[in-house]
Amino acid sequence: MSHTRNSRRDFINKLCCLAASGGAAAMIPQLRMMGTALASSSTAKSFSDYKALVCVYLNGGNDSWNLLVPFDDTRFNTYTTARSGTYNANTNAGGLGLSLPAGATQIAAQVVTDGNDSNTSTQKYFLHPSLTSTGTTFPTGTPTLANLFTQGHLAFAVNVGTLIKPINMNDYISSSTNNPPQLFSHADQTAQWHQAYANESVTTGWGGLCAENLQGQGANLTSNPTVPLAISIAGANRYEVGSSTVPYQLSSNGLVSMSGVCNPTCTGVTSNSTRDQALQDLLAQTYLSDFAGQYSTVFNSGRGLYTKLSNNLPPLSTTYAPTNAFPANNSLAAQLKTVATMINLSKTQGYASRQIFFVQLGGFDLHSGFQSANSGHNALLSQVALALNAFWTAMGQFGTQSQVTAFTVSDFARTLQSNGAGSDHGWGSLQMVLGGAVNGGKLYNNGAGKISGFPNQAYGSASNPNTNAFSRGQLIPGVGVEQYAATLAQWMGITLMSDLNAIFPNLQNFSGFSSGNPLSTNLGFV
Repeated sequence: MSHTRNSRRDFINKLCCLAASGGAAAMIPQLRMMGTALASSSTAKSFSDYKALVCVYLNGGNDSWNLLVPFDDTRFNTYTTARSGTYNANTNAGGLGLSLPAGATQIAAQVVTDGNDSNTSTQKYFLHPSLTSTGTTFPTGTPTLANLFTQGHLAFAVNVGTLIKPINMNDYISSSTNNPPQLFSHADQTAQWHQAYANESVTTGWGGLCAENLQGQGANLTSNPTVPLAISIAGANRYEVGSSTVPYQLSSNGLVSMSGVCNPTCTGVTSNSTRDQALQDLLAQTYLSDFAGQYSTVFNSGRGLYTKLSNNLPPLSTTYAPTNAFPANNSLAAQLKTVATMINLSKTQGYASRQIFFVQLGGFDLHSGFQSANSGHNALLSQVALALNAFWTAMGQFGTQSQVTAFTVSDFARTLQSNGAGSDHGWGSLQMVLGGAVNGGKLYNNGAGKISGFPNQAYGSASNPNTNAFSRGQLIPGVGVEQYAATLAQWMGITLMSDLNAIFPNLQNFSGFSSGNPLSTNLGFV
């Protein structure tokens, strides 16, 4: 090797000088994916439209069985019993159950049916107050999430969770091979949701694999440099990691430039500054080491991407940003505003015809403080509702409501039973899907496009044939993550059965699957 020890030391010293610039550390993670993104030489437009998926991750395990509550007396009483009673600060402070709305006038816009029952009077639900005008003050002139449901733009996927194959309580008890590993673990269940594969831990996520598939179909419409299809506003995540890519990362404030160097345009710094000269020296070297050489190539590509995007994104420009108000002091809203800006920019400039975004809100691991006014479940859901409301309004402003689908994901639901101050780790959950292309106003459960109601929320002994709930109310899922995710992937344009099987290896295990027929794996909500 021709490099001397001194040259290696010089490389390290100059790299440390670059790191001291302050902005490099924020930029390096997002550059890891550029080598693969640039490898696509196809600019053929195989899609005639623009579509985007937005994964809204509710970190910590959202207590989602309070999102939508059965309204008829029999099922509401079952729900209330399962939730350790209705909450009352004075008489039942440990209760997790919501109260029935006070009167018919109040509940008129909140009662929803599952769309499949002829006797709708026995199949009604009411939405959590934070999703309606009774519990959250929405901006004047904008619809609540309850309105969006009744208008057909919001759907609920019911009892979704990590599964290897469909199982019932007997299957769960009979063999551990039927069950996903490490149930009720935050890290493992998060990984399995992001992978859409519950057999073992892998390094890829279904969002990243979908992005790579779409890239292969020509969804990248620009080059030199290519604008990524997978973009995270919430840092590193497994969901958007592909076979050889990781998501491009933006902050809620847009792009972050490096300090004291040209980016590559010189603004407020000269090209002969000490820091910039150190950077130029590093990039000008010829490296025999594959790692160092690739780092140099990727770094240069990333600087080019910064130049391509920075003049059209905050903080340098608000040209493509939505003009409607996004709620302040709401981190999810700030992330979704950046997503909205990037969607508008990509669509207007023709950067890509398909994109996949990742945002998240934490705080849902509410073992205690469930009823806290400032940080409890009601407050968290209010943040989600206001953020999604602002995002929906922005998509209307850009004319992209039917081209963008936002969907929620969380580690797991919680136990239906209270622990006295909150709820503990559960399994099957309820998820929301929002968009103009969504077949909303309905509840979607297991089966190929089949619509059905809630699972039985009664729990007791494992031998109870009428329930798949454990003794504390952890529900065995009726819908696998693969079914939920594959429905979204097909909407994005991944329709070959071979591609779906490659991204979702367990998909063929689920009911309704028919070899060679991707529609059999589609739940039908979009």
